[in-house]
Amino acid sequence: MTEVIIQRRDRAAYFESYPLYINREQVGRIGFAETYKLNLEPGRYQLHCGGLFGLEDNIWLDIGDHRKALFLSAEFVKRKYRPWPKYYRMRWTETTPMQIKSDEEQAYLKNDQANALIRAFAFAALLCIAAAWLFWQSQVQSEIILQFFAGLCLGFIPWAYRGVLLSQIKKA
Repeated sequence: MTEVIIQRRDRAAYFESYPLYINREQVGRIGFAETYKLNLEPGRYQLHCGGLFGLEDNIWLDIGDHRKALFLSAEFVKRKYRPWPKYYRMRWTETTPMQIKSDEEQAYLKNDQANALIRAFAFAALLCIAAAWLFWQSQVQSEIILQFFAGLCLGFIPWAYRGVLLSQIKKA
């Protein structure tokens, strides 16, 4: 049996674990900044992976006597080439087992992504507070324009969150 090491190195979906398929059969799920190891018999295999918001990618591997290593990453897709709601593309990269990142580097990736999500949630909370204050002021002063601005603040929340995620993909 030959060992195949798959390491997820994307900055796309922090809370999502992607299903891994070998020859169209699901063998497991790989979470954010995790390493997944498989033992396979020598032969030809198709590995496939995709996420809820990511376009799928596959790779064909010829497994022999030597260990194989793969990085699973995400890349930004231009607006005209992506179907909604997909906003990134999964990408397999074949590498050597010596280039697999250590646990410290994986922890740094998790920490960096967690900090970006904290900033996104803080900005979303700030927009919610602003919307609540504007709604309250619109009721006190009976101004319809303040209700419009409050609704506008609420409309920016998903846009701001998606923007933070896209900036993390571009950073990778």
